[in-house]
Amino acid sequence: MTQKASKTLPLAEASKLWSLYGFTSPKELILEDLAMAMNIFVVDARLDSAAARLVRKGDFGLIRVSDGLRLSGQRRFAIAHEIGHFVMHKKVSQLLACTDSDMRASYRSSAYEIEASIFAGALLMPRELFQARMEQTVPTADVIKDLASEFDTSLTATALRYVETSKDYCVFVVSENNKIRWWRASDSFGNHNLWLDSKTTLPRHSAAAAFFRDGESPDEPIEVDMKDWFGEMEDIDSDYVIEQAIPLPEFDQVISLIWLP
Repeated sequence: MTQKASKTLPLAEASKLWSLYGFTSPKELILEDLAMAMNIFVVDARLDSAAARLVRKGDFGLIRVSDGLRLSGQRRFAIAHEIGHFVMHKKVSQLLACTDSDMRASYRSSAYEIEASIFAGALLMPRELFQARMEQTVPTADVIKDLASEFDTSLTATALRYVETSKDYCVFVVSENNKIRWWRASDSFGNHNLWLDSKTTLPRHSAAAAFFRDGESPDEPIEVDMKDWFGEMEDIDSDYVIEQAIPLPEFDQVISLIWLP
């Protein structure tokens, strides 16, 4: 039987660390110091086939982070992800190597990788603090960039966390080569059978498609026909959605944040 990922366990463990060490703001969360207090040593070194690796010996651990992760937000997420493994998966393995794909916690990931990524998002961006900062906002590029700067997280992790914690109808999509790569929807869509197939071509008139077609996308959010993105959606009284595209040219990807007007 396939192990099912828990959401409550990683959220509880991340919250427990904030309470235990008395953190009150993102600036106080220095991951290397936290790791050291937990008997985990963090080093940056070459890793050819992984973003990060955890080696455990009893109650002690070593996190090796790929020196190819040059962006602070990516590196911090990788460390937080491995701390999650250390905290939650002691009986799983003494050696865990995690790729970028593992850390996306996609539907195809193992339960342990999903739990470690949920933990990392909650550790870096605690729900109460994050929701307080995003209150009365919509997920424009400026809002996501400001949140990423405040929490020292990547744009991808920040945009995903926005959707995960949003009380509104909101969808996060990462596209690559003009095709959907992976996505998440806020809980508000739970009763509406929303589903996007990975590897399908982006809607022609979407802001994300403009990037792959023209090399740039609109700076401001645009209106897109709802059917283009989601097909027929019962019980939702809107003909269009708002899409904000955030290009990541260094990865040849685009983040789309899509919400109801």
